[in-house]
Amino acid sequence: MIFARLLRDLSENDVAIDLDVDEDRDVTRACFALADHPGIVSRLAGALALVGANVVDARTYTSKDGFATAAFWIQDADGHPYESARLPRLRQMIHKTLRGDVVARDAIKDRDKINKRERAFRVPTHITFDNDGSEIYTIIEVDTRDRPGLLYDLTRTLANGNVYINSAVIATYGEQVVDTFYVKDMFGLKFYSDSKQKTLEKKLRDAITQGAERAKA
Repeated sequence: MIFARLLRDLSENDVAIDLDVDEDRDVTRACFALADHPGIVSRLAGALALVGANVVDARTYTSKDGFATAAFWIQDADGHPYESARLPRLRQMIHKTLRGDVVARDAIKDRDKINKRERAFRVPTHITFDNDGSEIYTIIEVDTRDRPGLLYDLTRTLANGNVYINSAVIATYGEQVVDTFYVKDMFGLKFYSDSKQKTLEKKLRDAITQGAERAKA
């Protein structure tokens, strides 16, 4: 019902945003509807990272009529929902990032730090490619150590590699996160080639490693 309302009379240049506290899950739910274009998931993730939001769950989809919808369940740096007084700034930053007024890649460098208590946790990284779980998409699953800005790093890496993200499912388990992406290549095909898979896996691992080093600096 939320997305139906957001999509109603939405033009290609509009961004519809609905922010609400989900008390049952102790999170803020951020829903978006906007015209789909390459890298949109990355830009949304970057906007949320810029305001210090920790994404604990997410669902993104692309409709057949060219619009993207996304729902992110987020918490602030202290693990709590965003207070109502902080939502206008969140909304403003999202609009600025989507318009290109703020470049998340540059602005996020000093904001995605891991606190000292959490630095001791170690979670190995596993990346898998599944071409059987969907008739249309390759399913990429990234199981790794969670940290601020991780989702942005992963989605930006995919976007820069001309990987089209149709949908994403993010699930966190304490310090561990499993990010699942349903993707196609730039020609609308699955990633069947071993060489393409290995190249993309290396880029994702590099993004994870570099981001972790940046977060610890």
